[in-house]
Amino acid sequence: MFPSHCKEVSVHSVQFELTEEAIRSHLKGSRAYIRTRYVILNRGDTWAVVEIRKDAMNGVLLPVSSVKIVSLPGETSFVDEPSLDVLSASEMGRLRESVGTPCIIVRGKSEHISFFVDQEPFSLTIFDVVPPSPTKLVGLVEEALRSILQDYYVRYDVIEEDLNRLEGLSEARSVLFPCRASGLDHKGKIGYMDDPPGLSPEQIEEVAVVGCSLSARIFKAVYGSEGRLVNMCPVDLLDKVKVDGPVLTKCCKVKDGFEIEGKVAIVPWGARVSDVSAALEALIGHMSS
Repeated sequence: MFPSHCKEVSVHSVQFELTEEAIRSHLKGSRAYIRTRYVILNRGDTWAVVEIRKDAMNGVLLPVSSVKIVSLPGETSFVDEPSLDVLSASEMGRLRESVGTPCIIVRGKSEHISFFVDQEPFSLTIFDVVPPSPTKLVGLVEEALRSILQDYYVRYDVIEEDLNRLEGLSEARSVLFPCRASGLDHKGKIGYMDDPPGLSPEQIEEVAVVGCSLSARIFKAVYGSEGRLVNMCPVDLLDKVKVDGPVLTKCCKVKDGFEIEGKVAIVPWGARVSDVSAALEALIGHMSS
């Protein structure tokens, strides 16, 4: 359980022991603000959370008609975390996992207060090639979860395939990488496919082209010969990793938006936050149906 907004949460400081009976007695016959759906109760270092329903009528303060206990002190922890966005389900979920109690109440950024009750996350694997490292996809996912996908609780693992250690690369005498990226290194590096160097016939025959099918096509168009391809396409390499989805990865064949193939969401090589957000939302919906 996770409030859609901290505006739904009201905090009451009380003097009585936070038992179910005492909480119900306290709230019975009381009135609550029309937007309030949850009440956090605090006595000293003990905390509890309840969900309330109100009578439907006109007015700003409405009579409480029912009380549902969400969490009592023995299963509730309070955390002061000024850097945390209490509107982000993923941030709140990760914190709850580290604290360990079924429910956490958090005072976060701007002293906003909300809570999070244990729930199953959507488990995701981010798969990408590096360098640069860490993969850009991780940053895009984090940004999406802090903004457009705030209501989704996503836990992810990251698998990175190092381009410097691809199969078939170590024995290559000379290498063409697809483009400049910090961290690419090979003793026989001679250039990049986005700025193809002049090569002798001997170099054309021996060079290894790190890239994908598009790189191979570009190589043939530039040099008039089939290059020896060292495949770095994340979608193709995913078969070797054998991840039991769901997976987020990227491919240059996807020009805009995203594509879903089974348990795999694929975004463009130069994906934006909006692409990643849309892909994850579609993948979550696909896996939940």
